[in-house]
Amino acid sequence: MKYEFKIPFFLAFRQITRGSKWTFFLIIFLMAASFINLVFVSSLFKGIIKGSNEQVINMHSGHIMIKPNSGKDVFENRDDLIEEIEKIPNIESATTQFEIGGNLALNEKSGNWIINAINPDEEVKVTKLFDSMISGEYLKSGDREGIILGKQIAGGDVAELDAFSLHANVGDTIIANFNGVEKEFVVRGIFNSKYMTVDNTAFITYAGLESIFPALVNQANTALVRLIEPGEEQTAINQLKNAGIHGTFYTWEDAAGIMNSVTSSFLTIDFILSFVATLIAAVTIFIVVYIDISNKRQQIGILRAIGVKPYIIRSAYVIISSIYSVIGVAVGAGLFFGIIMPYFVAHPFVLPIVDATLAIEPGDFIFRMESIIIVSILVSLIPSFMITRIKLLNAIWGK
Repeated sequence: MKYEFKIPFFLAFRQITRGSKWTFFLIIFLMAASFINLVFVSSLFKGIIKGSNEQVINMHSGHIMIKPNSGKDVFENRDDLIEEIEKIPNIESATTQFEIGGNLALNEKSGNWIINAINPDEEVKVTKLFDSMISGEYLKSGDREGIILGKQIAGGDVAELDAFSLHANVGDTIIANFNGVEKEFVVRGIFNSKYMTVDNTAFITYAGLESIFPALVNQANTALVRLIEPGEEQTAINQLKNAGIHGTFYTWEDAAGIMNSVTSSFLTIDFILSFVATLIAAVTIFIVVYIDISNKRQQIGILRAIGVKPYIIRSAYVIISSIYSVIGVAVGAGLFFGIIMPYFVAHPFVLPIVDATLAIEPGDFIFRMESIIIVSILVSLIPSFMITRIKLLNAIWGK
């Protein structure tokens, strides 16, 4: 009885060492490819989701967006507001914007867009709009004549809404009309944030706003906050409220809007493709074990005839499947982290909504490793049960 425990390992060892080396390496390759496929698809979608979330934070809302309370149009003193916000622990910096609607015109082209007045020196501490310039330069504080345009307003090859754009270039003078008040602005730069809402926006400085509406120079209708430690948005909001800052508070997730639907769709697709990849790995192991058992039917029949119990034969194939899957997963993980992931970190996927790299969550990665090993072991039991349940003489005669 004490030797029965060793028999499955002996049979598995003999089968692997005496089998074809090319077959062994091919099986390992197929398992590694299946595992890479399972992990790659998931990490790509997670990278897109992570990148999309960062776009919302870095280009649009910060970690927290604050609007005036219902019934109020503006924050009266933007300088005091920023000072009070930045006193809160875990808040790195804050900035304000004054959003106004206006008509922009260049030659025969015109349209109504959102125009945001900002303090460029404050804005760079909260958003990364400055890092998305594709032409020209970012605004400078005190520039009363400068304006930067989102790609959808400027137009060109990179704009999806080029037909409705101004077809503007850096250096062009455009006319801004604010309910009958006109002012000429010079296009300092064009940006591509890859976030549609922002790319349909133009930015001027508070100095430029003052030259049009002097009374608005220290007012704001939006405040953006960047945290030191992301993920603590609700705690920071409670602290802001306790500090007496009045307003309507939104986390970046609240401000994400349509991007929430996009990320939900990616999660659904990830689940479907992950299921398919796991199924492929299971079918691979099943076919390998089934063919091997079919070719060794007589040998298995003889083993049964000399007294080797069926569960020992099944255990041997479980061990063989475990070896294939564990080595295959190890090789796949090595290739993924050693070659594939570094490559895509250096060369991100350039998508219309984000430049995506691969993102790995350790818990999810371990789960996928375990799932592909467990599934491989389970499917190996099917053909091994089949061969050990047929009549002994039929097995010996290979029927």
